[in-house]
Amino acid sequence: DGGKPVEAVRLSHQLQLKTQPLERWAAVQAQAFAPVESVEIRMVRPQFLMPEPLQDAGVVDRYGFTLGKTALPARSEAEQLASARKENSRALKWQGMISDWTTFSGGAGQKKLKRRVRKGIPDGVRGHIWQVASGSMDAHQARPLLYGQLRGRPSPMDSHIDKDLHRTMPTHVQFRADADGQQQLFNVCHALAVHAPEVGYNQAEAYVVATLLTYMTEEEAFWMLEHISRYCGQGRMWMESFEGWVETRERLDAIVRVKLPKLHAHLKHNGVIPDLYALQWFLTLFAKDFPFEATLGIWDVFLCEPQPKASKILYRVVLVVLQEGEKELLRMSDVQELTDHIRKLPSTCPALQGGRLVERALAIPLKTRTLFPDSAR
Repeated sequence: DGGKPVEAVRLSHQLQLKTQPLERWAAVQAQAFAPVESVEIRMVRPQFLMPEPLQDAGVVDRYGFTLGKTALPARSEAEQLASARKENSRALKWQGMISDWTTFSGGAGQKKLKRRVRKGIPDGVRGHIWQVASGSMDAHQARPLLYGQLRGRPSPMDSHIDKDLHRTMPTHVQFRADADGQQQLFNVCHALAVHAPEVGYNQAEAYVVATLLTYMTEEEAFWMLEHISRYCGQGRMWMESFEGWVETRERLDAIVRVKLPKLHAHLKHNGVIPDLYALQWFLTLFAKDFPFEATLGIWDVFLCEPQPKASKILYRVVLVVLQEGEKELLRMSDVQELTDHIRKLPSTCPALQGGRLVERALAIPLKTRTLFPDSAR
């Protein structure tokens, strides 16, 4: 293990990480990525998943968040290499779908696309797939000058946006005071406030934008945000009237009453309404309180499946969280204790970590017409 550590760029998030000595790192790269580098299919940032840095040599996790003193020990080099190979193998399959997107998005391969989305999109192609599957890339190409024009116009929301910059994902290296993420975050939020003044700006919006910016440029993030706001209906959630939340709360309360009747009655008796625990989740699209990996899995489904069907994942996730904590919650009676416990479950419960949360959520039967009776299908 001799030699001096070198600075290696993890391409998927363009973060500089201290990692293994040069000789070992070169060997790891050669073994893990040689098959991928020969692929001709166009890839946009982020590209290849590189093995996680060893704990004693790095300061951030694979997504760019600073590691605390209590962080779990890093996986061994062999485990990291195996994980990287598996991820890149999956990325190759996704590249094949990208090259024949018409077939997979609307033809015979649609079911296969859905299955792969629900397993989780590889980190190396995630940002690109979000844009292609959602249609935001087409919207961007249709109006290539719009973002620059919006940035040049004033907005009364600017002072509000500016106040939230340092409070959004403060533990992510891209949004530190000495990084350029805060300026990009401001630019995107400003552009949407100008583009959709009826939506304006909501602090929760900043968490959505920050998540997007870890996978794409600020202009691409704007078009994704515009899609999320308009097509996915999130703009109505962010309006000052919260009219979107009023409808969402009614749906959520109804399905909790049906799926978890005992817990629903207990929460209602003790004054715990959805506003106290789920409002922030829906406003940020689960970018707050949830581990980043879980958030990404939720977004894979939410952004890549057609609306309103895609929105079912949001309600299913809440059901899984409540279901997992039901036994403990039924023993509590204090409204603050109940609320705090629910909100801590996503980050503290082992059964909800990694891909298990989305996997369990998708197993909950929930019909689209039950949630959205006015939808076409």
